[in-house]
Amino acid sequence: MDDAGGADHTGNQGIDRTLSLLRAVAAGERGGARLHEIATRTGLSRSTTHRLLAALVQAGLLEQDPDSPHYHLGFQIYALGRTAAHRHGLLTIAQASLVRLEEWSEDTVYLQIRSGDDALCIARQEGRFPIKTLTLAVGDRRPLGVGAGSLALLSALPDAAVQQAVAANAARLSAYSAFTPALLQSLVARTREDGFATNPGLIVRGMGAVGVPILRRDGRVAGALSIAAVESRMGEARRGEIAARLQEEARRIGERLDAVG
Repeated sequence: MDDAGGADHTGNQGIDRTLSLLRAVAAGERGGARLHEIATRTGLSRSTTHRLLAALVQAGLLEQDPDSPHYHLGFQIYALGRTAAHRHGLLTIAQASLVRLEEWSEDTVYLQIRSGDDALCIARQEGRFPIKTLTLAVGDRRPLGVGAGSLALLSALPDAAVQQAVAANAARLSAYSAFTPALLQSLVARTREDGFATNPGLIVRGMGAVGVPILRRDGRVAGALSIAAVESRMGEARRGEIAARLQEEARRIGERLDAVG
C-alpha cells in the first residue's frame, strides 16, 4: 500500500514538474527562455531543469534553438492544442465569424481560449489594411489579462478565478512593463462595466485592440474574439462599433456551440 502511495506521489510530482517547465518556457513567448530563466521560474536546480528539458525536447514538446540556448514550445504542443480546440468545435464554428469581422473592419482578428492561467491564440485572420497589427501568432500564449482578448477572457471568469489567475501570474507580469496585479484588477472592473475589453497600446505602443468573451448559455467562457489595429483606427466611436460587431459574432458562436452541445 505504501509502495502504491509512493508511486502515485512520484508520478504526480513528475506531472507537476512537466507542467511547470512548459509554462516557464511559454512565459518567454516568441523569444523563448534560457535554462537559468526556466530554473528560476520553476524553483528547480539547473541540473534537474536541464535533464527534464532534454527529455521534453526528445518528446517533441519543446524545441531548442540550434544556434542559441533558448527553449521554445514544440510543435506537438501546438498540435495538441489545435486538436483540443477542434474537439470542442470552436475553431470550425468561429471561422466564418473571423472572416466576416475582417471583411467589415479590414483589421486583424484573433480567436483565443483559456489555457490554465494563460490565453492561447488558436486562430488569426489577417486584416487587409496596409498597416497590420500582428501582435499574436497562432500558438502564442500570454498571461490572462494581458491584451484585449486575454482581458476579455479573464473578466468573464468568476471573481475567485480572477483572483487566482492574477496571483498565479504576478511574477510573470514583470515581462510586460505596463502591467501589475493592481492594474489587472482595475482593468477587469472596467471591462465588466463597459461590456468589452480594450488595450490602448499597453503591449505595443501605437497599437490598440478591443476584445469580447464568447459565452455559453450556462455562462461558461468558451473563448474570446478581438480586433487589433493601429491607434489612429481605434478612436472612441470606432471602438464602440468594433465592440458591437464582436459581441454580435460572439453571440452567434456561443449559440452554435450550445446547439451542437
